Amino acid sequence: MEPDRLLMVIGALVYTCAAALTLASLARRQPPPHQVVFGLVLIGFGIQSTGLHLRGVSVGGCPIGNTFEVLQFISWSVILVYVFTGAVYRVTILGAVSATLAAVLALTSAAVPAWDATRRTNLFGGNVWVEIHAALAFLSYGIFGLLAATSVLFLLQNYSLKKKLWPSRLRFLPSVVQLEAINLRLLAVGFAVFTTALCIAFIHVFAHPAAVFPTKLLSTVLLWIAYGIVLVLRMRQSLFGRRLAWVNAVLFLFALVTLWSVEASRKDNSPEPPPAAQAAPVRSPGDS
Repeated sequence: MEPDRLLMVIGALVYTCAAALTLASLARRQPPPHQVVFGLVLIGFGIQSTGLHLRGVSVGGCPIGNTFEVLQFISWSVILVYVFTGAVYRVTILGAVSATLAAVLALTSAAVPAWDATRRTNLFGGNVWVEIHAALAFLSYGIFGLLAATSVLFLLQNYSLKKKLWPSRLRFLPSVVQLEAINLRLLAVGFAVFTTALCIAFIHVFAHPAAVFPTKLLSTVLLWIAYGIVLVLRMRQSLFGRRLAWVNAVLFLFALVTLWSVEASRKDNSPEPPPAAQAAPVRSPGDS
């Protein structure tokens, strides 16, 4: 296994350890150790970042050239957002949920060798703005992924409060009020990052309309509109609580589904390999 790929897998395994430690603490009805969990997440983040850096050096740009790299980058983005969010809220369970989501994405990508079979070098052709657009777009996917994870936490906490289940274990979860505040901030930040990525993309579209893949553009715009509507409804207090949490979770699944259009656009825009040159006939010494 290549060093970059190995480091990314090791980082995912460290994330798994952070999630497992939190679950073990909850099973013993004890508060999860925040500093230990946060430390493990940082270690995994550092290892995964090193792997992504090595892959970026080898491909000559941001490593998002195939499905494996895209899922690894989204996994990395989830932890990047948590590192800043966790520093603000100091929610240990949020670290465990982030680590679990990041580990699932990273290990799933590594479990399918075909997703890393094609390595694209110089993917953006030296166009730094296209590279920034792609990086910001997948960063927003990571933010929306963390939003989906915190929404699942909200649903779990809300259900446990209504049914009065597992009170000794779930008392360590953030309150529904705190989760509402976290979700709103993640939704707003994610939409802002996604909007910035799309603005850069449309500038590129006007300059190079022939390079646009219609299915990719349509699915991306639909996703942006969907998150925009959700944000507006949330700000107007028309969509909140359990319904908002379900919408956030389902929208992230839709976002993952739209990744196929990104991969399809790359295959569609990939230049055909040049035909093999015909071998010149071998002339024997006796030929005139």
